[in-house]
Amino acid sequence: MIKSIIFALTLIFCAEWMLAQDFVREHDKKTGKPLLRGKISFQNLLKESTCSWLEEGTQAYDPNKAIIEELSTVWKEYRFVIFAGTWCEDTHNLLPKFYKTMLEAGISPYSIEMYGVDRQKRTLQEEHKFYKIERIPTIIVMHQKREVGRIIESVQVSIESDLLTIMEKDMKELELQKAERILQTEENRKAEIQKMTRKQRKRYYAPREYY
Repeated sequence: MIKSIIFALTLIFCAEWMLAQDFVREHDKKTGKPLLRGKISFQNLLKESTCSWLEEGTQAYDPNKAIIEELSTVWKEYRFVIFAGTWCEDTHNLLPKFYKTMLEAGISPYSIEMYGVDRQKRTLQEEHKFYKIERIPTIIVMHQKREVGRIIESVQVSIESDLLTIMEKDMKELELQKAERILQTEENRKAEIQKMTRKQRKRYYAPREYY
């Protein structure tokens, strides 16, 4: 009985400890190296001796300066959710390029939410299910709580170009929606005026004293 209670308490403690952790190191049977699973940061990766690929890839990548300049003016309206595998070659290739782009475009690390996954694409909690992650790396561009685009495994042109394309397309759509709302408001205003009597219209257009 006592052993059962101790075992149950141990399970509860382990579960609570897991929930309190941002990430854990797990043994990757395929490589024999540790993998990181859970919420991570670039600083976490830079401190890992088995993640030297991040620093090496960052130093080697030279993003397009003109695109970086444009990106630096638009990213502040957006945030990024990243799913990566410390064991994954595609992650080793793309994530350093994103990191270099982040540094040169002045993208704040506070705008980035990153998760390490295991070979089954699972995070420590349920984030992989919420974002429907099937392949990695996946970089999701968000506007507030709305997803506006994804980069999955590889890029079409370059990481900085693809990010800029996603954000500029969304910005154009937002501007179009804003223009449509303004037009609709004006149409509604005209319709209301048409319903007014002559006396009401005269009162509506009468100059107002603000002081």
